[in-house]
Amino acid sequence: MLNTADRLEVRTSAQDKKLVAQAAELRGETVSSFARAVLVREARKIIDSEKSLTLSAEASRRFVQALDRTFAPNAALRKAMAKGDKLGL
Repeated sequence: MLNTADRLEVRTSAQDKKLVAQAAELRGETVSSFARAVLVREARKIIDSEKSLTLSAEASRRFVQALDRTFAPNAALRKAMAKGDKLGL
């Protein structure tokens, strides 16, 4: 049993509540524990997917090529860098 102090309330339709209760029962869980497990699992999935980026083979190749190219600042960047130098940044 979890020792929790925080609450999360969810408003739902009677139909959705019945569906969730049925799924919880099939898993042998309370509605609360089932809902908590599903919410946490989905939240982790979303966070993990947003932390990484999967590139296609072509995009990956272009990315590596860009990293391998010699860095050459354009005029706007050179101007900004000079201004930064003057400001002591």
